[in-house]
Amino acid sequence: MMMQPDRLSEAISRLAGPRRWLAGLTGFVTRATFRIKRGTPAETIAAVGARWKLSDRTRLALAERGMDRAGAAYIDEKVQAINRAAFHRSAFVLNAVVQLLFVDLAAQVGLALPALKYLLVAANLGLAIWAHAEMRSCFRALIAGPNALPPKRRLFGLFGNPHYNRAVKKSSRPHARSAWREKSLYRSAYFVNAATIFLGSQFIIPPERLIFPFGFLIGKITGLIAMLVTLFDVWRGIRAGEDARIAREREVAVYRDLDI
Repeated sequence: MMMQPDRLSEAISRLAGPRRWLAGLTGFVTRATFRIKRGTPAETIAAVGARWKLSDRTRLALAERGMDRAGAAYIDEKVQAINRAAFHRSAFVLNAVVQLLFVDLAAQVGLALPALKYLLVAANLGLAIWAHAEMRSCFRALIAGPNALPPKRRLFGLFGNPHYNRAVKKSSRPHARSAWREKSLYRSAYFVNAATIFLGSQFIIPPERLIFPFGFLIGKITGLIAMLVTLFDVWRGIRAGEDARIAREREVAVYRDLDI
């Protein structure tokens, strides 16, 4: 027996609400994760333009820069830095939410520091703001392009140009700062989050105060979330150390261009 048209339309209308909710959730996750798809210079520029508003002049300048190998490598490097900073931002916001809802280290280990929870939440939010500022800085550097180096020699090649070596050393500073952030700041923060979540995982309301079986379920769900976020933080801490190593290698590679 075929379904009546009114019943069919009613069933479709019932599915429209969850579909809109799922689309909204997917859009929010996409905006929160903020990953620019990498590819050819033209594809990368188009992906950047989908995230940020680019003027026609800026698009043309980026397209011209991506025509040679050095310019394409610069664009890809900055997009990698933008994606990495955006991932740090999302990860520390996640850690702030988990620390607020599922962690009470002072209660678990018997510390008389009730404000410790909010201190950890504020620290994670501060790191998320720092990563957001880093992402915006990388975007501005992408638009500005690499600084042109002065000539190595002057006076018909008879003398070295001291401004050249200073410019090369200056171009290495972003890599040095990135290596410090990844190793000393982000990696340490991920491992601290992993340790505190592992030791102090507890729902904002103690499970024993809830009616069975809600307390049992909340306890199991809290443990599962704590385990997953702890493993995530350990993985990101290891990756931050690897990113710091790559940044140091890029810094050393810049120094190879010195006129010594």
